[in-house]
Order: sequence, then C-alpha cells, then structure tokens
Amino acid sequence: MLLSNLLKKSLETATLECWERERTATPVRAFAVRLHATGCSLRETKGILALLGVKRSHQAIFQWVHRVSDSVGDADAGRG
Repeated sequence: MLLSNLLKKSLETATLECWERERTATPVRAFAVRLHATGCSLRETKGILALLGVKRSHQAIFQWVHRVSDSVGDADAGRG
C-alpha cells in the first residue's frame, strides 16, 4: 500500500472511547495503528512517526494498538 493511500484511509475514531484523554492527536494515533497493521513493527512505526516530528515510545504505540484492538473486538462481539 502506498503511503498516500495509507494517509487517506482512517479508522472510525469518533466512537473509540479508549482514546479519550490522550496527549497525542487522534489522527496521529490512527496513522500509527494503521502503520502497525500493515506490517511495520512497533519500533519501525516509532521511527516513521519520529520522521514526521512525533516523538512517542514504542510502548505508547503498543498501547494505542491494543486499546483499539480491544475496543473493536468488543464492538464486533456484540454484532452476532
């Protein structure tokens, strides 16, 4: 997937309560989660964000990915 396509896609973040009270802007977190989902490691994702001027630890990115995963997993479970 091209970077331009990756930037155009977004997660549905309006309903994700797991991202309230974060110091990092939601589009940045959504971008990081999508980068990780495309196969980038947490440290590679951290490096890409650093190139864009966003300094966050790979642990922070890990938390974002798993909060979204847990939140989406809960929402999908109720759709049965």
